[in-house]
Amino acid sequence: MERKHQVFVSSTYRDLIEERKEVIHALLELECIPAGMELFPATDEDAWSLIKEVIDGCDYYLLILGGKYGSTNQEGVGYTEMEFDYAIQQGKPTICFIHENIDNLPSSKVENTDSAKEKLKLFTNKAKDKHCKFWSSAADLGGKASRSLIQLKKKHPSDGWVPGKYATDPKMLSEMEKMRSVIKDLELQLLTIKNTNNNIDTTELLSGSDLYSIRLQLKNSTANELETVDIKISWDKLFSYCGPELSGECSDLKIREKIELACFHSIPEKIEKFNKHNDVVLPYVFEDQIKIQFRALGLMEPGTKKRAVSDTNTYWKLTPRGECHLIQIKALKRAGI
Repeated sequence: MERKHQVFVSSTYRDLIEERKEVIHALLELECIPAGMELFPATDEDAWSLIKEVIDGCDYYLLILGGKYGSTNQEGVGYTEMEFDYAIQQGKPTICFIHENIDNLPSSKVENTDSAKEKLKLFTNKAKDKHCKFWSSAADLGGKASRSLIQLKKKHPSDGWVPGKYATDPKMLSEMEKMRSVIKDLELQLLTIKNTNNNIDTTELLSGSDLYSIRLQLKNSTANELETVDIKISWDKLFSYCGPELSGECSDLKIREKIELACFHSIPEKIEKFNKHNDVVLPYVFEDQIKIQFRALGLMEPGTKKRAVSDTNTYWKLTPRGECHLIQIKALKRAGI
């Protein structure tokens, strides 16, 4: 299967137009995809993020150095040197092409200030530490770039890009069919497990209007003194607060917040005026028991939505049984029913 490789061509621009054309032509003959400043002039601070993304997506990095150091950022660092440093930092296979004698170049193609000349000298010495070749003309550069890239690809093989029409083959299709079969088997096993769980006898479990006692530390006067208070809440009331959040999947934190709100609305009248919603701190032992009870009653189950790997929170959602029960206890009913 023929793979195409993307190559980032980095250099100053106006002084090396013909040289870049030769290199790009050589890359196209090798069925490579050239990328570089033809796509975006590397003279804009705002373009730097895009340039890094393009380098990240390339398989190889190719640097051309002539007699110009080129445009710089606000700190005086050349954009071409920034590209080179970033490619090395990312571990991109790199090859550098350095002009063999810049004294032979016309004045329009060399730097005219001592500062720029010194920066170019330091940059050139840095590039010589990598695999490099020397060139004398545009045609010479094109030929050397072609031969060097062939060697670079052999030394550093890369996955590259595969044209869409070649992206699948009979072997891959066969593997996909096997995976589909495995997925069906796993789905069947999961359904069996769920059906088994749904057969749990809940008749002996506390539920509905049964009361659950939650012990909290609450203020009992304007002096902010705390006392231990047992709040009694029915399981249906707890579920009526948590259920709407569970309908769209929610985290442990959201469930905790809803339970604390239900507790706040159940504080005895004699001390209610001394407390605010934020004063209610639910002990974890009660939070865990409530979640276990909801699961045992078949009202909620672990969430299934895909999330970022960095998201380590635990998520929950309503079961079909939980959704029906939530509608039953929350839906508005006609008077007298």
